[in-house]
Amino acid sequence: MKNALLLITFHFLIIGLFTNSPNKQSRGVAIEDNSIACAPVFEDIDPMADGKFMVVLPGWGNHQYTISTTNDSAQFYFNQGLNMYYSYHAREANASFKEAARFDPDCAMVYWGQALAMGPAYNFAHGYIMRKEVPGVIGKMNTRNANASEKEKDLIEAMNARYSPDSSDKERKNLNAAYSKKMQALVSKYPDDEDITALYIDAVMLEHPWNFWNNDGSPKEWTPELVGLCEGILKKDRQHPGALHYYIHVTEASRKPERALASADVLKDLLPGVAHMVHMSSHVYERNGSYAKGVEVNEKADQDLVYYDSLVKHLNTVSLSRHVPHYFAVQSYCALSGAMYSKGMPLAFRTRKSVSPSYQNTYQQYLYMIPVMAWVRMGKWNEILDDKDEAAQDWTYARLLYHFAKGMAYVNTDDIASAKMHLQRMTEKSKDSILNIIDTPFNCPAQGVFIAENILNGSILFSEKKFNAAIDCFKKAIHMEDSLIYVEPKDWMIPARQYLGAYLMKLKRHPEAEKIYREDLVFNPGNGWSLLGLYQTLKAQGKYGEAAIHRTGYLKSFSAADQIPTGSVYLK
Repeated sequence: MKNALLLITFHFLIIGLFTNSPNKQSRGVAIEDNSIACAPVFEDIDPMADGKFMVVLPGWGNHQYTISTTNDSAQFYFNQGLNMYYSYHAREANASFKEAARFDPDCAMVYWGQALAMGPAYNFAHGYIMRKEVPGVIGKMNTRNANASEKEKDLIEAMNARYSPDSSDKERKNLNAAYSKKMQALVSKYPDDEDITALYIDAVMLEHPWNFWNNDGSPKEWTPELVGLCEGILKKDRQHPGALHYYIHVTEASRKPERALASADVLKDLLPGVAHMVHMSSHVYERNGSYAKGVEVNEKADQDLVYYDSLVKHLNTVSLSRHVPHYFAVQSYCALSGAMYSKGMPLAFRTRKSVSPSYQNTYQQYLYMIPVMAWVRMGKWNEILDDKDEAAQDWTYARLLYHFAKGMAYVNTDDIASAKMHLQRMTEKSKDSILNIIDTPFNCPAQGVFIAENILNGSILFSEKKFNAAIDCFKKAIHMEDSLIYVEPKDWMIPARQYLGAYLMKLKRHPEAEKIYREDLVFNPGNGWSLLGLYQTLKAQGKYGEAAIHRTGYLKSFSAADQIPTGSVYLK
């Protein structure tokens, strides 16, 4: 391999369900939302009018893996396919491997590539259904291996372990494990083959998608090996596309996401034409407070996606464009986290326009409400009060967030009676069972509702000078927030600790506020709002030297802000 490329009882039921066993994948009924994920839905690929399955795609670097073929075009399209696979562009990957087969139909590895691309994908692993074309592709791979090298035959054997003749694919979990075990053996046999190592990392990731770290910061059992293998590849080849990409995924939810900053910087420039690879750097930028860079790279990612789409219309434009909302959502989240109001609000409304919520699709309801959450983040109470878009009557989650925002606006404009009315409406609407359905493998809306309701209730109680009761509400919200499984953008966008810290500062309880902000920075390193709150409370305690350090941090986070916020949250 070379590098040449709620009710109170309801609330306690919910918090019990989601805090006693964090990160369990079987918590309730699963619902897939493929339209938001970072990879296209896999459908049949037909050739273009000229018989070609794929064209030369720009901007995917120069990573190569030499296979047993004498046809340069077959080798080229195999390389393109492998780079697309590493990039989670499965559709483009499969079409590239099919094009390679058109040039050399007797090469076993071009069918191996197709089988690779048609397998489970990281962002769809829980909803994977084996394609009907797979058995035929496996058959071609197995009957054309006479000229394959020993290493290629080993890869082919491993690929056979990934599939079974059973079209129902009932044994998918066991098949994934069998494939992973085969690839692990190949890592031992070929320790210097970086791509075999990368493919093994990928295989293990597919067994445990988005599940590498516990909420207390400790790694899952399989995580240290993956981190070590990624780092091992990158020590030898700083530009390996698979290792760069996977390293971000296996470290982004950790307590030290800064370890992948260098990989993010390399990745966005190494594969500048590949939308998902450019986008992936924003996962790291957001976690480290580099919000302006997160906004920038997602704009580039969307442009890349549109350009690829224009080159390969036959791959189905609807399928290729379905994951645009995710780029827009992360971009909007970076903008509001960076207090970029003038730039962020158009992005938030663009996110809204890119989704089509329904009663069942609560995640798209969440994205639809990003503009309103941005107003709450930025303390735009008049905009919230003037907003007449209540969302459709059956969009339960969206309407709950609407009532949350209205309530927060009324609290901060001294209309407590109206705030209580919206809190009551939240309690009534939170009974809908749709809120308990999990967006596998992540969280369910009921968790976000619980956080929102307690933040609003705590704010109301504080305004009524019921300080202890208010603090208890914020602590309940924090407890639930700490149980959320990591995802980008976050399933709750305004950390509850930032509210508690701000209210503790109002009470002059600065040591407690300091502790709260420090805790939030463990969960949200680089977050400018918490850095600002920590700076303010340290300064209030006369700890000027340390305060100055955190001032540098929040100024970096807010480097592109319209103005520096007044505190960790906006309050009256």
